[in-house]
Amino acid sequence: VFPMAVFFLVWYFAYVLLADYFHDFMSIKVLGNINMGIVLGLLQFVSTFAITAAYVSFSNKKLDPKATKIRERLEREGVN
Repeated sequence: VFPMAVFFLVWYFAYVLLADYFHDFMSIKVLGNINMGIVLGLLQFVSTFAITAAYVSFSNKKLDPKATKIRERLEREGVN
């Protein structure tokens, strides 16, 4: 989880810095009126959804079974 959070923050701040200091790069036309700024901005949304989907998958496979075992053990022992 931590490496993915670092990746996202680096990617996010890279986009902000590009938008603020590299206007020429961000205004490169890609297709018609679509420029690099729009493409990278949309990729921010795509990467957010991809990271969320990856975390949900990781959580379902790794974290939830462990949490279930802990909960079941605590319920057996009568600890609230």
